[in-house]
Amino acid sequence: MKISKLITAATAALTLASCAKVSDTTTITGTVVPEGLDNVNIVIKEQLDTLVPVTDGKFKIEIPANVCVMATASAGECAVSFIPDGTKLNIVLDNESKVESSSPKISVQARYNDFNTKLEAMFEEFSAKRQEIRSSDMSDEDKEEAFNDFYDTFMEGYKNYNIEVFDANTDNIIGIVALDNFRYEISDEEIAQRIDALTPALQEHSYIASMKEAVQARIATAEGKMFTDFTVETVVGMTRSIPAQPKYSTVKFSDYVGKGKYVLVDFWSPWCGPCKREMPNIRAIYDKYHGKNFDVLSIAVWERQGPEVTIDTAAELGMIWNQINNAGSVPTEIYGIEGIPHIMLIGPDGTILKRGLYGEALAEAVAEYLD
Repeated sequence: MKISKLITAATAALTLASCAKVSDTTTITGTVVPEGLDNVNIVIKEQLDTLVPVTDGKFKIEIPANVCVMATASAGECAVSFIPDGTKLNIVLDNESKVESSSPKISVQARYNDFNTKLEAMFEEFSAKRQEIRSSDMSDEDKEEAFNDFYDTFMEGYKNYNIEVFDANTDNIIGIVALDNFRYEISDEEIAQRIDALTPALQEHSYIASMKEAVQARIATAEGKMFTDFTVETVVGMTRSIPAQPKYSTVKFSDYVGKGKYVLVDFWSPWCGPCKREMPNIRAIYDKYHGKNFDVLSIAVWERQGPEVTIDTAAELGMIWNQINNAGSVPTEIYGIEGIPHIMLIGPDGTILKRGLYGEALAEAVAEYLD
């Protein structure tokens, strides 16, 4: 569904060294509203994890300033993200936790607050408009058309706002948050350009480094490129009802693609709900086209349980086509896959014809080449 593409502002802890700052330290004073809490946990991923004592509902700590990290303060069930930007910050931990800077004109934290406030207003507008359309007396078809028109307009404004914020914050963590909000709305080539616009310190950030690797992998395996081979040890002969030592069989991607057939390749996992929901679409395509010119291959990645779960789940879902399990992250790293299901169509000579196929687009893509 279109709404699933909405990306909220990322607030995971992110860390980097040496970025521009107002002062070398950030003094944090705070108030913990819930009674009976003795400590506040201050965390900066891979850099700081400390408990700060609470006295009469108050706490204070001084930590290194770094506008390229996202820190968190938590006490009980209350938590808030903040940027240790070198100004004096005041944190209130309650049901509506907040962070304020004593120097808002120069504070990156204040800028981050404004950013979040604008995003919240945008999503409130989105929710109100969606409810307005749902509650209208239009036909279901007209409702869908009205929502799609509004969604497209909204997403264009959402993307443009985040691009504007990114351009103004290429030297601090807000730039990474904004980029993560709009990167699914632009091409991989544009993402690469945006990454290059970040300061060197931000480009070394583990999150950006991972993003860059995935982008480069997708560009190298884009539509029109030849497939890239890989080898995995798949497991055969196991089920949950027949416990046994796993038997491994070495398989290559090239055992199935580039052999003169069109092949629909489905990267999935048994724990993935959206993956399972695509199986009836894949089964219908398989039933219609399977033969000397067409085949299907499902590759289980990122499995969380044993291969017997994958094998049993595939049987329960009626996946009667070729299977590879136990692939881990080998193919997803090669193809820059960051979410599943990810489905592609590969031509008889091994050329990647389509990527990122879902729902109706699956049948349309296959029909384009086989009907």
